Amino acid sequence: MAPSLRSYLLFGLVSLCLLVSALQFSMVAVALPDIMDDLDAPLRWVGWVVTVYTLAQAVSMPIVGRLSDELGRRKVFVGGLVLFALASLACALAPHIYLLILARAAQGLAAGSLLPSAYGIIGDTFAQRRAQMVGLLSSIILLGSVIGPTAGGFIVEELGWRWTYAMNTPVGALVVALFFLLPSDQGRRGSRMDVMGAALMSVAIASLVYALTELSRTDPEPSIPLVLVGLLLALGGGALFLWHESRTAEPVLDLALLRQREFAFVNALNLLYGACVFGAFSFIPLYAQQGYGMTSSQSGLLLIPRAVASAFTSTAASMLLPRTGYRRPIVVGLLLMAAALGVLWQGAHRPHLGPLALGDFAYLALVIALTGVGFGLSGPAANNAAIELAPHRIAAITGLRGMFRLVGGALGTALMVLVASRAPSVAEGLETGFGGLALLAAATSLLVLGIPDKVGVAVMARGPQPQATPGQMPPLPEAGRGGRRRP
Repeated sequence: MAPSLRSYLLFGLVSLCLLVSALQFSMVAVALPDIMDDLDAPLRWVGWVVTVYTLAQAVSMPIVGRLSDELGRRKVFVGGLVLFALASLACALAPHIYLLILARAAQGLAAGSLLPSAYGIIGDTFAQRRAQMVGLLSSIILLGSVIGPTAGGFIVEELGWRWTYAMNTPVGALVVALFFLLPSDQGRRGSRMDVMGAALMSVAIASLVYALTELSRTDPEPSIPLVLVGLLLALGGGALFLWHESRTAEPVLDLALLRQREFAFVNALNLLYGACVFGAFSFIPLYAQQGYGMTSSQSGLLLIPRAVASAFTSTAASMLLPRTGYRRPIVVGLLLMAAALGVLWQGAHRPHLGPLALGDFAYLALVIALTGVGFGLSGPAANNAAIELAPHRIAAITGLRGMFRLVGGALGTALMVLVASRAPSVAEGLETGFGGLALLAAATSLLVLGIPDKVGVAVMARGPQPQATPGQMPPLPEAGRGGRRRP
């Protein structure tokens, strides 16, 4: 049966909600300098505005799918929208940086609940055209990365940074419409949510980020006892998290997958990949304003070439995956990102490209577009490489990939703040940070040696496989050692 007008209206409203959520990241990146000035907050705390949002998403995304099954997609999606709107209002009204950080944590938890439940809603509504409509929904996030910097720069310059959050509050009006449009679903019982695992993971990562934040302090110097407490809490929380995950029936982190060599390589790659991407792109607008004296709108415009280059390159790279395999696009993409970040490391002003003299804006736009090309090349291959290992566990693999990238993003952001805070100036510190990320991106490319390369060829061991116990997958062979299916 053909989808009804109501189904398409529902798709439009869900897409609009996701667009608002997608706009938030790029708009906040543009607003960071104004937040520092208005709230009289040092960079080490303003960095938490980005870090805590990323961390909250990493915590909420692995469990929200099960919560959606348990309570019903309608309740989870609408509840997430309500929390997102209220948290955005709290961000807009925050009188100091600490309340803004708390509100951003709530906003990140809400944002992490929207995407998985939105996919479920659209998949159920368009059962006959699921792949097409879910793919179209995914493009909304990319659209947000294209228009977000421009919109954010204009809003910050004309209205102030608080309006980058206040504009989200009308999302509450969409809740009423969605409540009536969404079909009622009762959910199903029996799935257990690993709330304790999510809490332990949060404690471990947040404690590590706090230790890095304390090390960022320069006036007065950091308190070494506080740094040690943060590191001990991170180690203790991490150990308890792994112990708990090995004993729970429905873990946040599926250790059965990570015990396989190929999965360990893929998720290590995603962790470091997230650190490079989030660490670099979160601070490019701040670098443009601090190092080159650009306005908010100009620094926002700088991110558009990256988004456009990434969109076109990722589309082409996706189409060519059957011919290129997974390893080559990842290596080339990471090395291009490393080269571009290495150029930013130099801190050049008005450089010459042969006989052509480039202005600062054109120079930065060109270099940042190169990072977009690298991101677009490596993204599709990095997204899909692990799925070849166990296609029947695509949901668990996708959840792990997202979690590792977001955790890497939180750590990469915190390290960039540490380096920038202890440098003679923010601009010099960010340049040093870009250099570190360049080296990290180049080193990360070596991890492709441990991941599968061929597209559409399942990895299987030769000979009989041991039987897996419930909740576990059978062992996989090492990549490149006779593990491919033979004709």
